Amino acid sequence: MIPKFDHNHVTPPHIGDPTDKSQLSPYLSNSFEFTKHFATSPERVEILKGLLKFRKKLNDVGIIEGFQWLDGSFTENIEIVERRSPRDLDIVTLFNPKKLTPEQVKNIEDNFVEFFDFQTSKTNYKLDHYPFNYAMDPLFTVDYTRYWIQLFSHNRLGVWKGIIRLELNTPDLDNEASEYLSNLAL
Repeated sequence: MIPKFDHNHVTPPHIGDPTDKSQLSPYLSNSFEFTKHFATSPERVEILKGLLKFRKKLNDVGIIEGFQWLDGSFTENIEIVERRSPRDLDIVTLFNPKKLTPEQVKNIEDNFVEFFDFQTSKTNYKLDHYPFNYAMDPLFTVDYTRYWIQLFSHNRLGVWKGIIRLELNTPDLDNEASEYLSNLAL
């Protein structure tokens, strides 16, 4: 469930008791729910289309185990706060490359450079994307989790905010979300 924007115009960092893990960010969602929740303007729809194309490419190249954290001005009511549309969606894909074959890794390196290059992902998909290998080393994983949580849990004004989590490998929900966007009249 994605909570509504709070009084600070952000996805809230928790929805009640901050000691109850079920009420804390990152909020578990899916691509269809995320799309319905945030497809409120033509600019947001274009960013969502980029997200769904990116997720399809993840499936096509075999990156299917893991999840994504989504954040940035896209998960805020930036239209009210800064009187502008979001420009992109900040996203971290947490994945396990140990589940990939050498051929899949080569295919990703050759045909999906935007997975590793945030500038290309921004240009091609309107995503500020960063990959995160969570299977490398436990200490590395803890340190980078701390980094991303701290970075994503505040906006530029220092306001605490929440993160949305989408599981990888949900092609049926992704297709449903794409169809929803195709039929949306804004």
